[in-house]
Amino acid sequence: MIASPSPNPPRGVPGGRDLSAPPLPDPATVSLFFDFDGTLVELAPTPDAIIVDDALGMRLARLSEATGGRVAIVTGRSIAQIDRLMGRHAEGLAIAGSHGAERRTPAEGHVLPARTPELEAATEALRTFAEAERLVFEAKTLGVSLHYRTVPEREAVAREGAARIAGAYGLSAHPGKMMVEVRLPGDKGAAVHAMMQDPAMAGTKPWFFGDDVTDEDGFAAAAALSGAGVLIDPPRDTAATYRLDDVAALRGWIDALLARSGDRATERLA
Repeated sequence: MIASPSPNPPRGVPGGRDLSAPPLPDPATVSLFFDFDGTLVELAPTPDAIIVDDALGMRLARLSEATGGRVAIVTGRSIAQIDRLMGRHAEGLAIAGSHGAERRTPAEGHVLPARTPELEAATEALRTFAEAERLVFEAKTLGVSLHYRTVPEREAVAREGAARIAGAYGLSAHPGKMMVEVRLPGDKGAAVHAMMQDPAMAGTKPWFFGDDVTDEDGFAAAAALSGAGVLIDPPRDTAATYRLDDVAALRGWIDALLARSGDRATERLA
């Protein structure tokens, strides 16, 4: 059986009516959760082509200091991929990878389920399928993605093939921005709920920032915990409470929040 991208359809603004920009919360009262691709960094034609600049790492480090360590990345990428892309800047950050199927926090360490034989078999089937259909294959710790950003006319082929192979091995297929992913169970909302049990985050309000349909679970979880979701994308139906236009707008918002906290160093960042 193929699972839908989320057990609950996105709730929020009918017809994509625009949302206001997020206010600046008191850093002492919030925990901040960020999707990675399309939120903290610009999307790229292929997964390995993204650029992670030092300015981002410095922003996140200062934001973590301002909030008492309550900054997390919640991403479809594996934690190993984030470590490789962020380098030293990943140190000290809480990270939920593979759409929440794995996570690493100072309190828990690295919680990582084992790959199943079904996932191994599906990975090889999807690798062969991607080569035959001119799709970009991306192996992850607990899943596989097929990207069609460079061949958008192959969207239907990618989605149908991923659904068929996922169904054959009892896995779930999840569409995203110009890609579809087959993975073990997990969602970003569950990751937010789990990470909010961390002693550093308990008792604060979660704010979740994301751009993709896979982030809707995170928006809904934040709202359920008296926090807020922030869509980093043009207006659309969403469970988010606020919206920013793009990656640059989010970085500007982070800088403003840091300035509120008394950190002026980001004024010199690109």
